Amino acid sequence: MAYNDRGYNRGYGQQGGSYNRPYNQAAPAPKPIEPKMIPADYVDAAERVMNTLQELGGGRIRITTSKMRGFLELVNDIYNTESLRDEEEMLGESQLKLMRLRVRIVYDAGREMDVRTFVEKAQLLEYIKGIGSSRKNMIQFAHYMEALVAYHRFLGGKEN
Repeated sequence: MAYNDRGYNRGYGQQGGSYNRPYNQAAPAPKPIEPKMIPADYVDAAERVMNTLQELGGGRIRITTSKMRGFLELVNDIYNTESLRDEEEMLGESQLKLMRLRVRIVYDAGREMDVRTFVEKAQLLEYIKGIGSSRKNMIQFAHYMEALVAYHRFLGGKEN
């Protein structure tokens, strides 16, 4: 192994830092995700998101139906529990499931650029943070996710 002008070379393609910044410079810190409330016109918001994704994808929405339905399935698991209740606050179990949903979305967005674009345009992380422990906000988020999946299908989103 040899040294190069940027520092220690560990082999092919395994530089100690990013190719776009100097070896000893740290990556910029990501901006914190700010909580947002789901808009009252969430169906129109979902339509705008999916139209934007269709334009960015050259006439085709690139996130797969199965990926979107996977997110919706996790949301519906919480929704099915909370829609039967009358209290204002979600159950502790539902709040844990919501945190796991957030982790799953972040993980999938980190793995696939198409998922990341969808998550950012749909503002999923901001809206999940905005739910807090509110049962009403969770139910509205579930309806928003359902609208996203419906518009994905309507606009001819990518299959599997």
